[in-house]
Amino acid sequence: MSQHTDKQTGSGDFALKTTTKWNLLILISVLSLVSNFTSTLSAQDYYPANVGNEWVLEETNGERRRIYTLETPKDIADADLILLKIATEKISTGKVTGSDEYFVTTDDVGIKIHKTALQTTFNRTKVDVLATFPTPVIFFPKQLVSGNMWEIEGDTEIDLGGLKISGKSTTTLKIVGFEPVRTSVATFNDCAKIEFTVGFTSALVNLDPTTSYQWLAPNIGPVKYETGGGDIFEIVSFKRSLYPLAQNLPVWNLPSDTFQATGSRLGGILNAKILTNVEDYVTEVANLGIISVSGAILPLGDGTGFAKNAQGKHDLWVAGRFGNAPITGSIALFAENSKGRISTIITVTLNTN
Repeated sequence: MSQHTDKQTGSGDFALKTTTKWNLLILISVLSLVSNFTSTLSAQDYYPANVGNEWVLEETNGERRRIYTLETPKDIADADLILLKIATEKISTGKVTGSDEYFVTTDDVGIKIHKTALQTTFNRTKVDVLATFPTPVIFFPKQLVSGNMWEIEGDTEIDLGGLKISGKSTTTLKIVGFEPVRTSVATFNDCAKIEFTVGFTSALVNLDPTTSYQWLAPNIGPVKYETGGGDIFEIVSFKRSLYPLAQNLPVWNLPSDTFQATGSRLGGILNAKILTNVEDYVTEVANLGIISVSGAILPLGDGTGFAKNAQGKHDLWVAGRFGNAPITGSIALFAENSKGRISTIITVTLNTN
């Protein structure tokens, strides 16, 4: 069985005038020492964490915007992680004033954080903040429940223009409740209001905890953010990728790369179901398709292709011209997700009854 991989992702725009029934996407911000620390909440059940997603929140006074994106890390050492990147820029000039990067993974328990890298400027001094978690820690559990509170700690180093301070950052998160949020683009009901408090301790300095808030709308994600200083940002746009987030490329596990089948006549066409529930034979798939058909097998759309069954999965059907049986040909299939695309080639022979 031959397989081929290539990177391919898709994207789509969502106009924030109405709410559609997508899986609840939750993204919450945890304040860092000099910037903002943001991550995802409620893992796969509530977070369509698609690489290619983008959220834009603008400050209500019109001065700044925060652009949230989900990306594939550039460093090969981080290939198994998801990069959540937040850029803060001045609206008038487009100049970026801060860039925060958070490296996470998801599993059945929830969202796990591995490391963070934050950059900003404080009183004209460049500030870098690096937090690491030698053992990835649960940031957010699988379920959101009003009143829940939890705490996380990270080994943190602050670089203030060459002066490095090492210590511990402690973040306490609490789900305050659920309430409507009115913004300039829409009113979002049942938003989760998250309170987060961050403090820092070291041998040289202890910083008083700072409290901020994030509001998250069902099916959308972050729609409002309030800094510790009272600055408010509200969502103005949201772009969603086509494919759900995956930890790895799909992997085909077909029972064979050669199929023999007896077809039924439909007019002048010989038609047969080659494989039932194709999704059961490929891991982490978001989309299935056919790249090409060769030999005597009819091409896609002429009786060859996928058909959704009663189980909500797809069966693979192939067809050929009845008078030419037995019919032999090859089909190149692909499966793809947010990590990319993988293909496999199968050989099919159709016989008559």
